[in-house]
Amino acid sequence: MATNVAECINSYLKFAQQLPMLNLTEFIRNMLQRWFYDRHRAAQSMRHQLTDATHLVILKCMDKCNFMTVNPVDWNIFSVKRSGKLWTVDLARKTCTCNKFQMDLLPCSHALVIARYIIRFSLRLILLKREYYRFHCFYSDRNMDFTSLCTNYYKRQTIIDAYSAPIIPVGHPSTWIVPSDIAERVVLNPISRRQAGRPRAGRHISFLESTTTQNCRRCGQPGHNSKRCSNPALINEGPSRVVPEEYRCKCTICHTVGHNRQTCPIRGSTVE
Repeated sequence: MATNVAECINSYLKFAQQLPMLNLTEFIRNMLQRWFYDRHRAAQSMRHQLTDATHLVILKCMDKCNFMTVNPVDWNIFSVKRSGKLWTVDLARKTCTCNKFQMDLLPCSHALVIARYIIRFSLRLILLKREYYRFHCFYSDRNMDFTSLCTNYYKRQTIIDAYSAPIIPVGHPSTWIVPSDIAERVVLNPISRRQAGRPRAGRHISFLESTTTQNCRRCGQPGHNSKRCSNPALINEGPSRVVPEEYRCKCTICHTVGHNRQTCPIRGSTVE
């Protein structure tokens, strides 16, 4: 699985995967129970119909609505013009020629300026209270809100409904009611052969991702750290930091600083 949700859960369960099966299942249940409660409380504390992140995106798009001219074509289609550029917005299909409306499923700045135009025009007709505009203008009874142009995935109520179901603890295994036919079954471990070497703890990096190379703090060489370093310690000249002699690599055979016993030139010979 290579989705963001799976990557997040796999990284959280990196160390819990070494637990027994029952403990791993309880760890996952406890994790999801805490996540559902926190997200449900966070969604209930939101003050707008949209989520907080979506509301900030709408406010940024509102800043781009200045100096735009709206011309209605029919009931749902409008043309928006600014600085010699022209865009066509269809409110029924929720599309715009800038392609942001249908790709993000959020109203773009052109759709937002149309919603503001309809609201201002309706308020103007209500204040005038003229029968001609009330019965002959098809915008007088139309209530337009930019939240109606957003899909339900960005709304606060959708998040509340998604995390409304609680995750109930299963209790201690001694309190479980297990049928007799299930309790009598004996489940053995699968017949498998363990692969040679240490099991891999991390995931396989895709060829599209960039990998970072770790450099050793002791010798400055890439590919290992200071705990696994077998190279001579790097001593910098000048005002930079100098590694003290007691922290440098020292051979246990010839007691010489600069190498270890694996790379000792007199290893295997008798030292007098």
